[in-house]
Amino acid sequence: MHSKIEHLSTAEKQLIHDAPLLVTALIAGSDGDFDDAEIKKAIKIIHIKTYSESKDVRGVYRDIDAHSEEMIDDLIHSLPSVTYDRTLFLKEKLSGLNQIFPKIDAIFASELHKSLRELAFYVSRAQDGEIGIGYHNEQEKHLVHLDFIHEPS
Repeated sequence: MHSKIEHLSTAEKQLIHDAPLLVTALIAGSDGDFDDAEIKKAIKIIHIKTYSESKDVRGVYRDIDAHSEEMIDDLIHSLPSVTYDRTLFLKEKLSGLNQIFPKIDAIFASELHKSLRELAFYVSRAQDGEIGIGYHNEQEKHLVHLDFIHEPS
């Protein structure tokens, strides 16, 4: 994995590794169904982030890029089918980053946080084309900012 997180536990490393996939599932499934356009947009954004992010954050995306579609599909099939339960599970899982961020380099933590929020934003806009004009439901509107993941200080 990456030198910035090698000191973390296996579970903590896995959460950082899985975070883009979890964000994708959270936003894409916020209306109850997983929209193909949102999944395709996420896969595209994950690929773009393999070269557009800072070196360390780029590595997080590189680790999942080649198999992101399969990994997202596997994740979706492992999640609760009830939207409320699924959303609660994903929020709780992603909230685990709040305990990890203080343990890692502050710049890396901040850049990763920003990158995950950008991913959420772009996935939420997938159905509206490249620019996007609005949220598809109230749940998505509240989730897209990932407010439950605290900005690292």
